[in-house]
Order: sequence, then structure tokens, then C-alpha cells
Amino acid sequence: MALSDTQKVTLLQPGDDNATNGTKPIIDWPELKPLDTRLLPVKPVTPDMIPAELSGWLVDIAERMDNAPFEYVVVAAITVASSLIGRKVSIRPKQYDDWSVVPNLWGCCVGRPSEKKSPAIKAVTKPLCRLESNARDQYEDDLKRYQIQDKITQMANKDAEKRASKLVNQGKHAEAEALLMDDSSDPEKPATRRYIVNDATIEKLGVLLSENPWGLLQLRDELSGWIAGLNRDDRQQDRAFWLEAFNGDGTFSYNRITREDVYIPSNTVSILGGIQPGRLLPLLMSQRDGAGDDGLVERFQLLVYPDSNPFHHIDRAPNKALQEKAYAVFQRLDEIEYQSEETERPSLRFDSEGQSIFDQWYCQTMSRIRSGSLNQYLESHLGKYPALMPSLALIFHIIKHGPDGYVDKESAQMAIRWCEVLETHASRVYGLADDPTAGARILAQRLNKLPGAFKMADIEKKRWIGLQERSQREQALQLLEMHGYVIRDESKGNGRPSVTYYTNPACLEESED
Repeated sequence: MALSDTQKVTLLQPGDDNATNGTKPIIDWPELKPLDTRLLPVKPVTPDMIPAELSGWLVDIAERMDNAPFEYVVVAAITVASSLIGRKVSIRPKQYDDWSVVPNLWGCCVGRPSEKKSPAIKAVTKPLCRLESNARDQYEDDLKRYQIQDKITQMANKDAEKRASKLVNQGKHAEAEALLMDDSSDPEKPATRRYIVNDATIEKLGVLLSENPWGLLQLRDELSGWIAGLNRDDRQQDRAFWLEAFNGDGTFSYNRITREDVYIPSNTVSILGGIQPGRLLPLLMSQRDGAGDDGLVERFQLLVYPDSNPFHHIDRAPNKALQEKAYAVFQRLDEIEYQSEETERPSLRFDSEGQSIFDQWYCQTMSRIRSGSLNQYLESHLGKYPALMPSLALIFHIIKHGPDGYVDKESAQMAIRWCEVLETHASRVYGLADDPTAGARILAQRLNKLPGAFKMADIEKKRWIGLQERSQREQALQLLEMHGYVIRDESKGNGRPSVTYYTNPACLEESED
């Protein structure tokens, strides 16, 4: 859409200062037309896909959020449960093999602004906040007790030194040595029990994980900021840390010239957050270009992009009975004892029926993956499902029966249903990168980073993923012009025509939830 003569005159009116970027106001801005994306269909998550101990509470939360997508609250709940179990309990999916899976899951809720992603996640993580508050109170009590014991120990040490000094003066060196050797050891300083981290450096995470070796949950209201940080050239070591943290059963060490070496014996961190489709697109495009094809996206196994639900105005008090029932579940998961020695940690297996169900599903899934019939990105994503399915089955089993016994067919079947549903959501997400409007959607999210009056070269300098080729930039601008996001003005002089684009202020008013 080129500027009309009327609009050109308006731009040149003196004295009008519409924005700090120096552009002049355009009166007749076109109406914004949504950049509609043809989304692939997805299967919904239903209440019977989560143990009854949690399902009623989660339905109540979603309904009270004016009928928010149920997928958001369920994914948040499963991720929270996985962070509490961590490496306390694992599962060995095969009947005889020692292949062991730690149920450490990453959850990502994809959706447009105002889809209630953030409120849903906040509501479901409240039990962790309560546990952390209780742990903080307990830590303060333990710290007072430690300080008293430390003073007593110091007094005892001073007394022992005096008595040893007398023995030395008497020439009784062996007795003095025995006295000091028999001295009581210093009391152990209590560690702070942590459940949630938001924006910790990996150095700080190393300290926290040494105190909480079973695992932690990184909670990010908006995952795009975290992902952007990992893409920085000076944060590649951090990216490696997170890729390793997903497995949940390893260690991590790194060496830096300006800092001390860091060794993390238990590298187990779950991740939970939300993201807008437009913010996710650069990561998908980077994966397709090869620069970001290191498996980061695939690690978000609990990846959901649900359809929007119709708005229902609901105003009622939370169901306290269901809430306390659910909170009790998370309390039980928190109380599972952690064994520091890996050989002593419980590792469950399926019962005979559950094993038969897993074996059949596993063989079918691996045959699909290796057949070459799948899209390569979906193939890589499904390559994580052989660990996802038993992880889900184990989590469901522990919620219902505790950390003992055998994982039954009911938990196995529930986990398979999840895999079937999640595959449709993964297909929808990966399909975003195939959308011809992908470049336009990326640029639309970044118009606020350009001057109000900009040229093609301004975009080129940014080197944004998905817009690095001239053809990509031209197609994106053409689509944004057609949808009213920008207006194109071509001025003809003696040389090559100069093209300037003006950003519609209305599109800058869109905000994230």
C-alpha cells in the first residue's frame, strides 16, 4: 500500500511531532488485518488424562480463568510434579536392561497474548511457593540451632586446646594428639531448600544444585527472554549446560580463565514457561537454518499450542477441598527421600501388563522414527518420546501410588495418550516455520525496534533470523503492507528510487500477556 498524495502532504506538515523517532503523523492509517496462520489441527487434553488427585483442581483453575485452555494448567502441573520427583526416582522402561530414565520434563505453553498462559502457570505453581515458604521457615529454625551448636563446638574446641597445651607442656604429645583428634567435629551448616529459580546464572545454579541435588524448576513467565540469552555468542557454555540439564542424570563442569572451575555433581533442572508464536518463530527458523539445530526445541517435550476456548465469564471462589487435595500430592512428592548414592536410588519398572503396553508402543514408535517417513524436525522431536512416555507413566504412578511398586497399565496407557496428543501440538508448532507469513510475523514482532520511518537496509543490519535474505525481507514487507502494518513511500529522483516504510502506530500497541 503506497502513500496517497494526501498522506504525503500530511507527512510534510511542519510543526507536527508525532514520535520521538522524528517521523510525521499519517492521518489515514489503514486498519490492521491479522496475519492469520493456517494452524494444523490438534487433539485436546482432557481431564481423564491426568490422575484424579489433580484433575478436579486443574479443571477448577481453568474454568475460573474464564474458560482458559486446559492444556496450560495440566502441562504446568506435570512439569511441577517432575521437578519435585527429579532424580529421586527413575524408571527402567525395558524389562531386563539397565536403561534408566529420570522424569525431568520441560514444559512450554504457546499461545497468543491474553490466552491466560501466565496466570495459569502462576496458579499451578502456588504449591511450590507454599513449600518454599515452609522450607524458608524451617531453614531459619535450623540456622538458629546451628549457630548455637557452633558456639558450643567453639567453646569445646577452646577447652580441648587448653587441655592439650598442658599435656604438651608435660611432654605427653601422643595424649595431646589423641585429645585433639577426638575433638567433636563442626556442626553442618543447614542448606536452603529451594524449589524455583527464575533468572540464575549457571554459577549460582551450581551452588543451588549442590544443596538440592534432586533438582530444581526454572520458571520463566516468558521463555523468549531466556532463549534470546542462550543465543548470545558469550553464552554458548550456558546453552551447553541447559542441554545437559535436560537429561537429569548427569554432571556438568566448566573452566573459565577469570573464575574458579565449577563442578556440578547433579545437573537436573526442569523448565516451565510460556511464549507467543511470533516469539517462537525465530527459534524454529534458526533450527531450520542449522544454526540452532542442537536439540533445544525438542527438549520441550510438554509443548502445547491449544486452540482458543470461547470466553465464559465465571466468578466463583476456588474449590478449597480440591485445592488442598492437590497440594497434598505435591507435599508427598516433596517428602520422597533422596538417596545420595545412585546405586541406592529407587528405579521402578512396569508390571507385566504395563511392560507389554510399553513394548508394543515403543516398537511402533521407533519404527516410525526410523522409517524416514516423518518430517526431519518432527522426527527429531519424536526421538525424545521413548524417554517421555515412561517419564509420564512414572509421574502418574507416583502421584497415585507413591514411589514404590510397579508401574501399571493404567499409567502406561495414560502416558501413551499424552504422547499422541503432544505429537499433534508439536506438528502445529513446527508447522509455523512452513507458513509463508513466517517472515512477516517475525518482522511484525520487531517493528518497535526500528525507526518509525525505516528502509530495507535498517532491517538488513539487524540480521534477524528469518529475515537475513533479501527475498525474505521483501516478502515480509509486502505482506505487512497488505495487512496495514506498514505504508510504503517511494520517492523518485534522478537516481534509483528511494523506498521508505512507515510503521502503523496501532501495531505497536499490541502487548504480551
